Amino acid sequence: MMAKRLTNGVVATACVVASVAALAETDVQTRAPELVRNGGFEDVADGKTVGWNAIGRKFVYRDGEGINGTRALCYENDDPSFYSFPGQSVPLKAGHAYEYQVWVKTENLSGEESGATICIEWCNSDGKWLGGAYVNGVKGTKDWTLVKGITDKVPKEAATAKVSPYVRKGMKGKAWFDDVSVREYVLPPVAGVYSTAYRNMAVDGEVTFRAALDVPEDHAGPNLATWFTYQNANGDVCRTRATNALGDSVTLSVAELKMGAQRVAAELFDGAKRLGRAETTFARLERMPPMATWFDRHGRAIVDGKPFFPLGMYWSAVITNKIETYAKGPFNCLMPYHAPDSTDIMDLCHAKGLKVIYSVKDVYSGTHWAPKGIVTEADEVRYVTDRVSRFKNHPALLAWYLNDELPLGMLPRLAARRDLMEKLDPGHPGWAVLYQYNSIREYMPSFDVVGTDPYPIPSKPAAMATEWTKKTMRGTLGCKPVWQVPQAFNWAAYRKTPEEKAKCRAPTEAELRSMCWQCIAQGANGLVMYSFFDLEKRPNGEEFERRWAECCRVGAEIRAQFPVLLSDEGSGRRIVGGLGYGSPDKDWKGPKYPISARAWVKDGCTYVLVVNGYDKARHIAVSLFDRRYGEAASVFGPNPQLEHGERFDRLKLDLGPLEPALVKMSGGSVGK
Repeated sequence: MMAKRLTNGVVATACVVASVAALAETDVQTRAPELVRNGGFEDVADGKTVGWNAIGRKFVYRDGEGINGTRALCYENDDPSFYSFPGQSVPLKAGHAYEYQVWVKTENLSGEESGATICIEWCNSDGKWLGGAYVNGVKGTKDWTLVKGITDKVPKEAATAKVSPYVRKGMKGKAWFDDVSVREYVLPPVAGVYSTAYRNMAVDGEVTFRAALDVPEDHAGPNLATWFTYQNANGDVCRTRATNALGDSVTLSVAELKMGAQRVAAELFDGAKRLGRAETTFARLERMPPMATWFDRHGRAIVDGKPFFPLGMYWSAVITNKIETYAKGPFNCLMPYHAPDSTDIMDLCHAKGLKVIYSVKDVYSGTHWAPKGIVTEADEVRYVTDRVSRFKNHPALLAWYLNDELPLGMLPRLAARRDLMEKLDPGHPGWAVLYQYNSIREYMPSFDVVGTDPYPIPSKPAAMATEWTKKTMRGTLGCKPVWQVPQAFNWAAYRKTPEEKAKCRAPTEAELRSMCWQCIAQGANGLVMYSFFDLEKRPNGEEFERRWAECCRVGAEIRAQFPVLLSDEGSGRRIVGGLGYGSPDKDWKGPKYPISARAWVKDGCTYVLVVNGYDKARHIAVSLFDRRYGEAASVFGPNPQLEHGERFDRLKLDLGPLEPALVKMSGGSVGK
């Protein structure tokens, strides 16, 4: 996760039913036009290569050196300190993603980084760099190789963008580039079908099927309709129109569906014209297969038959004496980058009451952190099969860590890995963590549970935790659970110079507490803080003992509420809504984020969590849609006020900067 981001800069039983969407079809043209001018470098005017800048002797344009003897951009460099690259402005649209690629050939290209590659970067109207998309390149001596990637959705603040074929910093040797291309990444109108049933299996209850829709702009209108086709309990083919407000889903009783496996399809129509179709497999079972860890339809982990809220931290490697310290804290799991290679460490974790999220996230040939000997995809399968066979039945295993921020361009491999892991170990889910929070829906085929990692402190507001979690939840279409990764570390641990380090600080305890509760209030059912091992680095002279105590106090407060957070009485009910806010001396405003609220029902009482994501005090009002209440009492946070209205009750709180509050509502009557 962290390491990758910094380095890049930049398949017998019903258990194997695929949870990914399949057979997406489209009836409309989805190939986008080329955005790069003169991508093959062939056009020359007045001695200059049209559309491209000239940057000196390290990069030159030459005839006859491209693919099949065409013109190419050539790089030759023996100075590892040289770092520059050609580029071309491209007209990207905010909220859209783009495919970008280049053909590359190398000769004796050496260095620590990944070689000759391509990137897209964007800036705001003031020219400030906002981010970009980067992909591993080619080094050594290799013939023409296609290097390609897919960007995240371009942020709304982006005003300009540039595509650049280049060689990573610190590298020496030769490289050739040809046929640069950038096109909008256009998904089919129906990109997939997903369900609220874990791995598309269910015995009873209800299941919601949801279509991932990308309606072409020239077809948006009142005649759009999504139709779902499935077989009922008698085996008859049924066709039902989407029933929800967004027109993308249908909810069915499992008892009404055919026993066994079937294909469920979604079709999008504009009047009589079908725009696209996708389908997936769903299985109605007489009983669920045995699974150590799985998820119910509300996104809660069920571990060894009981609800479980993962609360942990990232580790580098599991070291015995450090486990002693960690096990005394409130945490119930950990995610070590260096996954245990022996059962002894797993045994120790189990003895200490700790679950392990086992990492295989680096086992992709050609990526920067691939283990030694992982050169082909056959090597990957061999490695993963070995680890799974050794640890899948270990009681300490919670889940497999499948992807740490690998790019969307690797989606076919990532989805294949998730499918392989399900085949090898149907009893445990696969977790992916992404900074690409705007592209969660596109990554859906590649994980069973997902998380994103907002790390705002100190350069951005702590409310980033609300924004990222909210978008992550939306991206899952309500069909996949979320375990978030809040920031507990100091960015100074990753900065090089004293000047850079001096600009960094760790989150305060109040910020860490708020970010964790923000994630939960937005829908997360698990938290794995980043990271325990960074606390031990003591960046900027921080005391480990103080920072560890802060993390423990925040974790202990969350753990104390596990009975509420894992309750099921209120699951699926709409309890809170209509958020409003104001400052102490001004009138009410709203609804507006980053105010977050979520509710649970336990033992007949309703618990309402409200979090102020602002760094200033706020009056908060929350409308209560579930019932009338007799009283409201604070579990933690300030004393609440309960206001009875004609249509619904309203809960009011005066919250300090970044303050969370949990309120217990009781008495009154259900159903108004």
